[in-house]
Amino acid sequence: MTDDAGLIRPARLADRQALAALSRSVHLSEESHRRSLGVPAPPETLPRISLADLVRSWLPMRSPSVHLVAEVDGELVGSCRAIEEPHRDDWAITELDAADAPMAAEVRFALLRALVEEGAKHNVARFHAACSDAAENLTLFRQIGFAAYAAEEIFYRPPDGERGARSWLRTILPGGAPGASAGGLAQPSLQSIGPADAWHLFDLWTHATPPAVARVEDYGAADWEPVGHEGVVPRSSLNPLLHFSSVNAWAVGDGQRLAAFAQHGASREGPHYLRFLIRDGADGGGFLGAVLSALGGEAAAAGIIAPVRTYEAAGLRAAGSAGFEPIGQVTMLVREVRAQVRQPAMVPAI
Repeated sequence: MTDDAGLIRPARLADRQALAALSRSVHLSEESHRRSLGVPAPPETLPRISLADLVRSWLPMRSPSVHLVAEVDGELVGSCRAIEEPHRDDWAITELDAADAPMAAEVRFALLRALVEEGAKHNVARFHAACSDAAENLTLFRQIGFAAYAAEEIFYRPPDGERGARSWLRTILPGGAPGASAGGLAQPSLQSIGPADAWHLFDLWTHATPPAVARVEDYGAADWEPVGHEGVVPRSSLNPLLHFSSVNAWAVGDGQRLAAFAQHGASREGPHYLRFLIRDGADGGGFLGAVLSALGGEAAAAGIIAPVRTYEAAGLRAAGSAGFEPIGQVTMLVREVRAQVRQPAMVPAI
């Protein structure tokens, strides 16, 4: 396909070097939040964590559903990738880049439009994306029919070496040392998560998630069965981008229900990943302290990145008490393609 943005075509193996250079130059530029998805958003004062640090190669370990490039006069000026989500007919957009040039906006529009057209050939039900809150990003996605439905705060816990020398004082302050709970209180006992906990996890997610967001993400109890070894559910802006060497999860109980849940993705390069849900009224700081202790020295040395939805007040408070620092906010977007078919609701007999 050719238009004002140049030739739009599938990526080839021979493009690898050029695409790696394009990706790195875009994500490390001052305009990265306008020339890429900007996930996570570039921080102004904290150590820079960019998408280029999280995704080391343009060739992902999970096969992409589609990878399109824009080419002008033999030079690659844009790249757009999406992966098919496991167990669903959905695609998640993981990259949308354009080189710094006068036609950058046109290049990104053409790539995104071509991606949606390609998805129609594969009977995609939904497209998901996450981007920084730059006006250029949000306007672009809205032009292609995407709608924003939630926002995430991206938190970062720097490696121990960047947090200053250990001291006895840090062990009694909230978030002072890995595993320290707020106020020095005893940490709760963690239980490993397995398929049998799926209903309880679904109940916790339903409690922490507004109904409008729950309708968009459309999880059922069965979707939670693999969370102890597969980092797909719950959705975040980061889990489609990252490639985990291992995944595990823990929870703590509150009577007949779960009070908190955390999912950890280990990464061979770059920071580790942590996604957590905390019920209102639970000791979120103590829970995250216990989780940090369970993660051990490897995660503490690598740093930990954690997305928290802005409507999750308990999670936001817990992140701050456990030594995480906000580095940017991103918007979650969806484009519905195929209408959902639901069973009629059951009603009592008259």
